[in-house]
Amino acid sequence: MFRRFFRNGKKETGQEIIGIIGTGHSVGVTHFAVMTAGYLSGILRRRCAVLEWNRHGDFSRMREVCAKEQFQKGSFKLLETQYYENAGINTLLLCKKSGFQTVIVDYGTVEEDGFKEFLRCDRQFLLGSLSEWQMKAFLEFDSKGNKAEKSWETFLTFGSEEARKNMEKRLKCPIRRIPVSVDAFAVTGEMIKFYQQIF
Repeated sequence: MFRRFFRNGKKETGQEIIGIIGTGHSVGVTHFAVMTAGYLSGILRRRCAVLEWNRHGDFSRMREVCAKEQFQKGSFKLLETQYYENAGINTLLLCKKSGFQTVIVDYGTVEEDGFKEFLRCDRQFLLGSLSEWQMKAFLEFDSKGNKAEKSWETFLTFGSEEARKNMEKRLKCPIRRIPVSVDAFAVTGEMIKFYQQIF
């Protein structure tokens, strides 16, 4: 069994499983997973894997456009990160045994089947949007109570700063804004500052 990391940023040696899930569709879960892997592998020099634990097919399309060769069926490498398409528990177990320091799991949305698995991760990143047409999903997720202990860290992809502050007061928890990123594979100075607050 892998060792768990402490919340205050100090960690034991071992492996970290990071789950990322969105409160609704098109809030940037896959973009954020790729960006996070780029920071962890490119800047912190961790050996990373990213798993697509949903049926969106984004990794398959990414492989067709970006990957030069397939590592094994359903897996490919981009820059310094290993990506796994159509992942599930078996893929996660494989990655745990393969010496990855960090495994990032893209669970899609809370409406899909991965929420219980998401809660089992060492760190859980919940992404929401406060754009007017996406705010309802954010509020519905919170109002359901999600009787599980709220152990996740909440991030915002879209919406005004005023809306973010109001939502923080309403939910009584910090909500970090993810900086705008036009290229998920580019690690900019602004991104480094953002991720230094998290890792």
